[in-house]
Amino acid sequence: MKRIDLKKLQAHPGLLQVIFSDLRHYRGLVFWSFVAIVSALTTVYLTHLNRELLAEREQMMRQRDAIDVEFRHLVIEQTALSEHSRIETIAQRELGMRRPSDDQEVLVPWR
Repeated sequence: MKRIDLKKLQAHPGLLQVIFSDLRHYRGLVFWSFVAIVSALTTVYLTHLNRELLAEREQMMRQRDAIDVEFRHLVIEQTALSEHSRIETIAQRELGMRRPSDDQEVLVPWR
């Protein structure tokens, strides 16, 4: 790696004055160049944020689909478990319940 000799830079004392003079002379160009660079960096940053949000959205949609499938399975299971014939069979087998005869039925009057 080559070292810059500071003594050689000091040999041109008017160099900084020339640079600042050129910057003042072309200040519009410097300003618009700066604006273009800032605009480009902002565009890159916003594109990055947009891609992150899209990835998060896709993940949430996959999660929503999985929850929807689970909900459908639970609805099917609930329907199967709450069938009248199944409940009646369990009541007879496990609880010893049976349907009352007509003479065992009691009607409760409505006020």
